[in-house]
Amino acid sequence: MVRVWSLPMTVSLVLLGGAYANFMGMRTDLYALTLAVIAALLLHSGANILNDVNDVSRGIDAPDSPTAIYREHPVLKGLISRSYAMKLSWVIVASGLLLGAYVSYITGPAVFLLELAGAILLASYNGPLANMKAIGLGEFEVSLIWGPLLVLGGFAASAKGALTFNILLVSILPGMIMMSLIYANNHRDIASDSRAGVKSFAYRTQKYGNLIFSSCLFAPYALEVVYVIFRIIPAFAFLTLLTLPYAIKIQRMFKRGALDIDSREGTLFTIYNLLLIAAVLI
Repeated sequence: MVRVWSLPMTVSLVLLGGAYANFMGMRTDLYALTLAVIAALLLHSGANILNDVNDVSRGIDAPDSPTAIYREHPVLKGLISRSYAMKLSWVIVASGLLLGAYVSYITGPAVFLLELAGAILLASYNGPLANMKAIGLGEFEVSLIWGPLLVLGGFAASAKGALTFNILLVSILPGMIMMSLIYANNHRDIASDSRAGVKSFAYRTQKYGNLIFSSCLFAPYALEVVYVIFRIIPAFAFLTLLTLPYAIKIQRMFKRGALDIDSREGTLFTIYNLLLIAAVLI
């Protein structure tokens, strides 16, 4: 339920924010940054469980849906009850929020406010607060969380609560890749989603699916050139070009409708971020 394969993505984003604070010449608070990573992991884990519960409750995830075919799904299989999984989710999310509140206490309000915004967006993706996925806004929510919010949170935790416009610009790079990831996930699930009345952005734009996916996937590589020219990131950031062959492979996987494309692209997402971290640290 936690989907362990996805957790390194969150770690890489928070650490990217911390690394960029160091790049900007700010003294890095490693203690606060470590706690911020743990808090983000708790929120991510709780959100993944909540997502499974809501998808089963709404009839989106069924035994024949792509999600249930390529990975374990304890809630769908009845190994864990929906009520227990829901309670577990809220306990984990609450723990993350409390830890984030403590990080804000020792650094400033920015971390908790970003974390709270992320928690509200997560609870609005497919419930219980709202169902933004069903009206075509879920992909934008997810890319906002696994992009600007987590990167800014890592930066704020490291920099004693400070934020800069440049870190917002940097956060767009992983945010675009995440947009392609969640778009691919929902594009794969179009049949099962539409059966349950869910009209995601991927569903609404499926005619242009390959164009949208490819644009989001490759946009960060082009945007890096602009950022290097304006010295927002160092030229070492071109290390991320090492992931370009794998990105091309992912694009081909999208075309043939690979069931595990989200977990595969999660690997690309994490490695891209780690190389960007290495670049700014160098």
